[in-house]
Amino acid sequence: MVDHCCLPPGARREQGSAQNAPGLRLRPRLLALAICLGSAACSNQTVKTLADLPPATLPAETVAQPAPVDVATLQRSYERALVTSTDPHQRRQIELRLADLEMERLEQLQADDPASAVSYRSAVKRYEALAAAMPEDDYVLYRLARARAIDGDPNSALQALDHIASVAPGSPFMAEVLFRRGEAAFNRRDYRAAAEDFERLLARGDSPFSDNARYMLGWSQLKSSEYPRAAGTFLDLLDQLSAQGPLLELPSGQRRLAEDSLRGLSLTFSYQGGADAIETASPQSAGRDYQHLLYRALGDWYTDKERFRESADTFLAYVEHYPHSPEAPALHLRAIETLQNAALTEEIQPAKREFVQRYGIRSAYWQDADESQRTRLREWLKPWLVELAKFDHARAQALTGEAGKSAAQQRQLREEAQGAYTAAATLYRQYEETFPDDASTPEMVFLLAECLTQLDDQGGAWEAYSRVAWQYQDKQRAAEAGYAAVLAAAEMSRRTPSRANQGAESTWQHRDIATSLHFAESWPAHQYALPVQLAAAEKLLGRNQWPEAIAAAEKAAGWQPPPNRAQQQNLNLVLGHSHFALKAYAEAERAYGKVLSLSQPEDRLYAVARERLQAAIYQQAQLALAAGDQEAAIGHLLRVRQGGRTEIAATAQYDAINLLIEMQAWTRASAELADFRQQFPTHALTPTLAAKAVVIFQALQMPGAAAGEFLRLAQQDADSEVRRQSLFMAAESFQQAGDQQQAIATYRQYSERWPQPAEQRLEAQYQLLQLLGEKDPQRNRWLRTLAGNPVKTERGRYLAASAQSELAEQHYQDFARITLGLPLDQSLGRKRAAMEKTVAEYRKVLQFNIAEFTTQASFRLAEVYRQLSRDLMESQRPPGLDALALEQYEILLEEQAFPFEEKAIELHEANIQRTTDGIYDDWIKRSFDSLGKLLPARYQKDEKLIGWSDALH
Repeated sequence: MVDHCCLPPGARREQGSAQNAPGLRLRPRLLALAICLGSAACSNQTVKTLADLPPATLPAETVAQPAPVDVATLQRSYERALVTSTDPHQRRQIELRLADLEMERLEQLQADDPASAVSYRSAVKRYEALAAAMPEDDYVLYRLARARAIDGDPNSALQALDHIASVAPGSPFMAEVLFRRGEAAFNRRDYRAAAEDFERLLARGDSPFSDNARYMLGWSQLKSSEYPRAAGTFLDLLDQLSAQGPLLELPSGQRRLAEDSLRGLSLTFSYQGGADAIETASPQSAGRDYQHLLYRALGDWYTDKERFRESADTFLAYVEHYPHSPEAPALHLRAIETLQNAALTEEIQPAKREFVQRYGIRSAYWQDADESQRTRLREWLKPWLVELAKFDHARAQALTGEAGKSAAQQRQLREEAQGAYTAAATLYRQYEETFPDDASTPEMVFLLAECLTQLDDQGGAWEAYSRVAWQYQDKQRAAEAGYAAVLAAAEMSRRTPSRANQGAESTWQHRDIATSLHFAESWPAHQYALPVQLAAAEKLLGRNQWPEAIAAAEKAAGWQPPPNRAQQQNLNLVLGHSHFALKAYAEAERAYGKVLSLSQPEDRLYAVARERLQAAIYQQAQLALAAGDQEAAIGHLLRVRQGGRTEIAATAQYDAINLLIEMQAWTRASAELADFRQQFPTHALTPTLAAKAVVIFQALQMPGAAAGEFLRLAQQDADSEVRRQSLFMAAESFQQAGDQQQAIATYRQYSERWPQPAEQRLEAQYQLLQLLGEKDPQRNRWLRTLAGNPVKTERGRYLAASAQSELAEQHYQDFARITLGLPLDQSLGRKRAAMEKTVAEYRKVLQFNIAEFTTQASFRLAEVYRQLSRDLMESQRPPGLDALALEQYEILLEEQAFPFEEKAIELHEANIQRTTDGIYDDWIKRSFDSLGKLLPARYQKDEKLIGWSDALH
């Protein structure tokens, strides 16, 4: 059903107000045209009847006009002319003029006193008389209809119009006739009849009444519940008007017509389901130029009816259909305002978020917008960006502080809080990007940084805090932001892996330091400025940027108010370490000295500073040594211990000992060595001093002391080879010092402890034998050991032969000491047994085949046989033998002694034969002597000397 309270303006007008009639100078056709034009111009007013049409006027004349004549005078003139005129046609013209003049007079009266009630009956009678005389004259009928309408008789006026339609369908007044007749039908709510007249009018083609006719046709169709047709008619009208220019920029009459049409469309669309009907009636994919006005009108209509949700949905429907339209933001804004006015709280914020998302600085819409559009968007975005960001921020904080009952609840709360912080950060960022120069931007960026901190995006937080501190230079938050930037950069530097991404590590370490120095320089009076400055100095030191670390530390040293004791300790440590790294060791020593002067022995830094100070002195010694100044180097090394007997002091003193040895300053070296042993008895270097002490004591010709050092080495050195050699050298040194007992004990210890190398062991055993007395009970044990060694080297065989030779010699002496007595058989048996042992021992010597011992063994073997032969011959004779028996006894002795003598001769001759091999020694000489006694005829001849002369030559 049609809402009959919503009638078009023309259907609600009041009737009866008259306007001035046209002047007498107008001709009928021109008057009709003027009336038509005037009607079109006023078609949007609240009165739409013939009586309400304005008077027709002529264009301004460019030539001078005569003074106007009084209407009453003209009427009297025409009255006189009528009396005198006999021509019927002329009389009708004069009567028509008199009717028009009467109409003009009455309209002038009304104009002069609008509040008065003027009757137009006199004019109506004149036109009625003319109409009766000229029933088919459309102009007279038209003027009659107008006069009746102004006089307040619309039904009679309509009859006149109907008469025109019946007698003059081709009349130029036909368009208005149809329009007025349709309008009358509309007013009496005969909407179908009204629609027929409006459609007939439009079917005649364009006329001054076309727009009004479409307008009234649309309303007629709407009132007849023909909603799709009504919508089409209204849209056709708006299309016609839109072709003339933007609807809201048209002249007031056309603009009002458009606005009323939009209102009619709103009703139509509301009856067809709302916003969806708009697109159904708009087949164009891109929509009409005024498409947004359709949605806005419908939305406003819903608002007027307090159907707020439908109103907001309508505005948002346009946004969905035409997201890139220049009008989309405005309608989106209208939707939000509607939701706010309706207090639909739950829907307001999502709509605002969508607005920001659609039209914010990061949207495609913004990118395509020109500057004027962006300016308008900024006005809308500004409060909502702040509102939404702070809402999300506050929600995130509330969620963070809320305690969950279970692990799952806590995890969910954390996730929700993180999401809220992320949303807030995004909005804060958009605010900054959208309003970089706004007074509120520093605050928004600061809040952005806080959100990023909560999101553990320390890198992003550092950037945001830095902008607040130094780009925006916000007086209220700059210092706080600067310090927060310091903390964020430090955290990023700490987190960046040192191996995985060295480039990133270097970048963040640099930012960390640069931010700290910038902060301290920007706000030197800040409570954290000096600690930050010192921290930067320490980090520069850690990055091996030593000159920069020195500069930062020196700046901290001059801070006001001055650094406290702990801070002075730290900055001097930085200075010391940096100077040390730059090899400025004297400066480093001074800095470390300051640390010590500010510290107590129990302080944590005391030991560190002392160690570094001693290291600085030690390095000065190295520089002096490199410069060739050994005395200066020793001086530095020995003053290291002034700071305490530390590890470095031990190393320095040890190096000083080496230098003193190198300089052959034996006495000083000996004193320092003794001091080192006293001060560092358990030091790792102490065992190595034994070898150095050996050198010193040997140089000082103190073999006994050297032997003691060798023994120390033999007992303490970690290297088994050093221990072995040291033990042997200790024995040699004892031997050299004349300490025979210590030498024997040490050689014996070496022989028992070190079986390898075997040849060295043999030497120890040999030296042991040299020291043992001839009657020492252990001598033969060592001789047997040496003689039986398995070493096949030349030296091993030599020593074995030497020992075996001595053992054989002992058997020989035993053999020689046995005398032959009575009874001979018994003494001879003992003698022969001793001989066999002696022979066997010497044969062992011969097996070594060493000339020195072979000649001796050969001589002794020959002498054994010679001795036995001689002993037999010189043995005691049995008593009581007569001469014959004694002779026979002698013969028997000779028979037994002769083979032994022959064997002796054989062996001696074999021994002397070695002379042919170039061997001649004392034992061969003695063999010659023995042979001279045994075979004097052959071996005891006098030597003859033969002279040699070179005269002939």
